Amino acid sequence: MPESPEDFQKLKRPFGTLIPDKKVTKQKLSSLLKDAKKVIAVGDATTERLFGFGIIPDVAVVDGKERRSKRSYPANYQAQEIRCTNPAGVISKQAVDVLQGALKSREAVRVLVEGEEDLLALPLLVMAPEGSAVLYGQPLEGMVVVKITTAKQKQAKVLMDRIFSFDKTFPA
Repeated sequence: MPESPEDFQKLKRPFGTLIPDKKVTKQKLSSLLKDAKKVIAVGDATTERLFGFGIIPDVAVVDGKERRSKRSYPANYQAQEIRCTNPAGVISKQAVDVLQGALKSREAVRVLVEGEEDLLALPLLVMAPEGSAVLYGQPLEGMVVVKITTAKQKQAKVLMDRIFSFDKTFPA
């Protein structure tokens, strides 16, 4: 977890465009995602919302819970399932390795996290191919859409390197 209150605040701020809950529509998301190389969803509610709009993420990172309550997935969500462990408040090397593999897949992938998926948006912002979109929920506010650029990747990597102890071979 972040050591300084400053870093903690950086993690709480939206990394991209915040769409307030009431304004999240199929049209708005389709417009933002139309040219995305890959669509990556982090969180059960975000994934379910996309799915409800007929938008199937290339990678969905979920933990089977929303606000600590267990939830299920739509029965017709066809995706290869990969599992990893990621304790609350950390970004595990195992999770990063699994996410890296999921991003390389040509098929839809659901990464089922034992533990918590909340912080896994950060390594995805670093590793996702340029031109992709990473979406995640901003608690009690809405959905964040981050269009991946070199600048966003660098910004995420700097934050990760400051907050989490990784060997410095973390992919750029």
